[in-house]
Amino acid sequence: MNNSKVHLIMWLALFALGSCLFGIIYGIHAMLGDTKVAYDCSIAEISPDFTPKMREECRKLRAKQ
Repeated sequence: MNNSKVHLIMWLALFALGSCLFGIIYGIHAMLGDTKVAYDCSIAEISPDFTPKMREECRKLRAKQ
């Protein structure tokens, strides 16, 4: 085979492998679905790990209860 045929086959193989990899990653993402993060608001006022926005949301949640 000449050099151009080898390059064509290489690029087609790379495209096929890339497409398969993309499909696998998308499939895993679709199966996992939406993930939600839960925060323990009981220590929001004293913990330095909470941002001011998170503290405000915790205050709103406590006001509803």
